[in-house]
Amino acid sequence: MSKKLIVIDRPKDDSEHWRGFYAEQVEPFWRTVEQRNFVGVGEKRIHWVFYKVSEYAPLIVISPGRIEATAKYQELMWELAQAGISSAVIDHRGQGQSERLTENSHQGHVEKFQDFVDDFALFHEQTVKEFPNAVRRWLVGHSMGGAIVSQFCSDYQHPYQRLVLTSPMFSINTAGIPIAVAQAVVKAGARLNRWLKPSKPWYFLGMGDYKPVVFEKNDLTHSLARYRLFREQYQQSPELQLGGPTFTWLDEALRVCKRLTAVKLSIDIPVTLFQAGADSVVSADGQNRFAELNTVVNKRVIAGARHELLMESDEYRQPVVDELLRISG
Repeated sequence: MSKKLIVIDRPKDDSEHWRGFYAEQVEPFWRTVEQRNFVGVGEKRIHWVFYKVSEYAPLIVISPGRIEATAKYQELMWELAQAGISSAVIDHRGQGQSERLTENSHQGHVEKFQDFVDDFALFHEQTVKEFPNAVRRWLVGHSMGGAIVSQFCSDYQHPYQRLVLTSPMFSINTAGIPIAVAQAVVKAGARLNRWLKPSKPWYFLGMGDYKPVVFEKNDLTHSLARYRLFREQYQQSPELQLGGPTFTWLDEALRVCKRLTAVKLSIDIPVTLFQAGADSVVSADGQNRFAELNTVVNKRVIAGARHELLMESDEYRQPVVDELLRISG
C-alpha cells in the first residue's frame, strides 16, 4: 500500500494571502529556530541553524547554494516541521552569517573548494551531537551545495540514507563560451591574482558587489512572492548580501565540476537529482554526466522550472517538497 501524501495547509504562492500566511506562520516559527556557530577549516567561524521536532524525529540536513543564507530556508524548515521532520542548515564559509573571507564582504570567494567539503564534515558532526537519536537522516544539496554534499558523501563515512540534489552545480553555464576557453581564462586570472595581489582577491570579469535584480529580469524563479521576500530579507539584513564570484572561486568551481563528472564517485546511497528544465545558471550537461556515471542516481526533470527549485512557484516546487516529506514515513 502506498503511503498517504502529506498535505501542508497553506495558501498558494500566487495567492493574495500568501504573504500574510508567511508573516503569521513562518516568521514566528523562525524565531524559535536555534542559531549556532562552530569553528571550521582554518579557524573560520561557521554559522548554522536547526529546529528539533522531537528526539527521534527524522532529520533533513541542508547544504545551500552560492549567495544563499540560512534565512532563505525559513519556509521549507516550517513545512518540514509541520510534517514532524527536524532540519538543520549551514551557512557556508564566506556567505550568510558565517565569517567572510575577504576585506570586501560582498565577494563570493573560497581558497579551496575542499574547504567547503571539510567544513560540511564538521557541520555533520555538530548535527550528530544535536540529533543523536534521529530515526532517519537525509541530505539535501542545492546548486553549489549539491556539489559540496556529493563530494562529502564520496570522501567521508556518514549515516545518511538518501541524498536529494536540486539543480546541482556539476557544470556552469558559460554563455556559449567553450568550456575549455572559459577554464583557461579563469585559471589565468586566478593565477595572476595570486601572483600580483595574493591578499586581495579579484572579482571575475563583469562581477561586482550585491545589486538586487528586478523580478522581470531574474533567472532564478517564476514566483513573484518568494522572489520579493528573498530580496526583502537581503535588504533588511545587509550582512547577508553577497555579490559576484572571484576568479579563484570560479576556478575552484570549474575544477570541482570537472572532477565530479569525470569518474564515478563512492556514493552508496540512493540519490534523487532534480533538474530544472529552464535553468540558465548551471547547465544540464554536468548533471546528465553525473547521473550516467553514478547508477544510484534517479534524475527527475522539472520541465519549465528555473534554477531555484525550492524558491520556485508551487507547480515546480511541490514535487521536490513531496520528495522530502517522504522521510517522515
